[in-house]
Amino acid sequence: MKVAVEEAVAELRAAFPAAIITADDDGSGGAFVTLDPIDPGPAYTQGETWLGFHVSHNYPDADVYPLFVRADLARADGGGHGQGFGVAEFQEQPALQLSRRSNQRAAEFDTAVRKVHKVMEWLHTQ
Repeated sequence: MKVAVEEAVAELRAAFPAAIITADDDGSGGAFVTLDPIDPGPAYTQGETWLGFHVSHNYPDADVYPLFVRADLARADGGGHGQGFGVAEFQEQPALQLSRRSNQRAAEFDTAVRKVHKVMEWLHTQ
């Protein structure tokens, strides 16, 4: 892993001490990262999910995108997930993809930790 990616993983571990954070080298200087567990928010029947994403070799100059959660995450109201969700795979396991791209990001400000916080906040408002 490149130094910037290792630093991002260390920052994630410091920011989310209750989660087990795994970082699997992608062979190109980046890492596939999983936080487990996180709270998806009150809109969901499950109180916990994992959150996974790829931190690419060109981090911090690249967005942490897309992010993924467990495939069976279900809304408590029985409704569909709506815009921003899609059926996918992450690390060869079924997942829901969360499409939350940061189009006007600044590398020095929009860190992996900030992205995870923003996506978790978005999940909590769905």
